[in-house]
Amino acid sequence: MAAKHSTYSVVVEMDNAKSIDWDEIGLGLKTLAREIAAVSAKGHARPKVVISHGGPDGDAASLRRHIEAEAPQLGDVAEIGFAACPDGRYYQLKNNGVRLSEGDVVVFMDSDTVPERNWLSSLLAPFEVPEAICVNGHTYLSHDDFFSRTFALIWFFPMARGDRRFAAKRAINANNVAFRRDWISSHPFPEHNGFKVSCTLLRHQLLREGHEIVNVDARAFHYSPRGWRFFYWRALVTGRDADRKFVALHAPNRTRRIIKSFTRWGTMSWRTTRRVIGHAPQTGMPLWQIPFSLIVGLAFYSLAFLGHFSLADGLVRDEIEIVPDYVGHS
Repeated sequence: MAAKHSTYSVVVEMDNAKSIDWDEIGLGLKTLAREIAAVSAKGHARPKVVISHGGPDGDAASLRRHIEAEAPQLGDVAEIGFAACPDGRYYQLKNNGVRLSEGDVVVFMDSDTVPERNWLSSLLAPFEVPEAICVNGHTYLSHDDFFSRTFALIWFFPMARGDRRFAAKRAINANNVAFRRDWISSHPFPEHNGFKVSCTLLRHQLLREGHEIVNVDARAFHYSPRGWRFFYWRALVTGRDADRKFVALHAPNRTRRIIKSFTRWGTMSWRTTRRVIGHAPQTGMPLWQIPFSLIVGLAFYSLAFLGHFSLADGLVRDEIEIVPDYVGHS
C-alpha cells in the first residue's frame, strides 16, 4: 500500500511585490508551479496556493490577471485563492494567508524569492514523520554586480554554496519555511513593531516548547536589495531590530542595551571582514573590488550601530517599522 503523503498549502505574501517587477514575481510563481507539479507526480494531492496581499478584496481580480499572464502554469497545478489584509505588514500577510490555507502543512514563500529544483519536495519530506513541526529551507541572495555581491556577502542569509558553517546556524527563513498547519494556526507570527523580528520570536517559541527546527537543503534565491536609499534605511532598521530582539529575549535595562549596541558593532564588523575576504572570490568579485566591498559592508554595520544605539539610548522612539515610499527595492 502506497504511503499517504501530507496535504499542504502554499502562502505567498505580496508585500515585497510592491518594489519588484511582475516579470520577477512571475519567475518565482513559474518555478513554484514546476515544484508543485513535481511533488504531485509523486502522489501529493493538488494544493491550494494563497496569494496574501495588503490591498482590498477588489484587488484579487487584478492579481489573478497578472498571475495568469506571467505564470499560467500555476492555475493548472493548484487552486489559487486570495487573502486580503488591507495595509497589512509582512508578517500580518503571512498570518492572514494561513487562515485560508488547507491541509496538513503550510509552506511559506515570498513574492521575491525563486525556488531551485527539489525545493518543495525537500520541505515536505520531513512531515512524513508526525513529530515534525517546522522545516526550514536555505535562502540566499542572487548577485550580478558589485553592489549585489556585497549584499550577498554581508547579509544575514548564507551564501548559495561553500557556506556550511553559517548555513547550519541559519535562523527561520520566513520566506522559505513550512509548518504543521495546526501548530502555525495556533502560534501565528507575533505582532511586533520591528521590521524582521517576528520570525526570531517564533523560533524561540518553538524551542521553548521543545520542538526541533529541521534544516533542509531546500534552496531558493531572493532578489538582491538595490539602491543606496534602501542601503541606508535597511541598515538603520537592522540596528533597531537588533535592539528589539535583545529586549524581547533578555528584557534588559537601558545600560545593557547600550553596551550590547557596541559589542554587536564589533562582532558584526569582524564578521563582515571575515566574510568579504573569505567568500568574495566565489561571488565572482574581482580582487580589486574586495577592499571597496569591505568598506561598504563596514559602513552598513556602522549605520546599523547608529540605529541600535539610538533606540537603546532612547534617542528615537520605538515605532512600527514600515517600508518608506522612497525605498526602491525590498
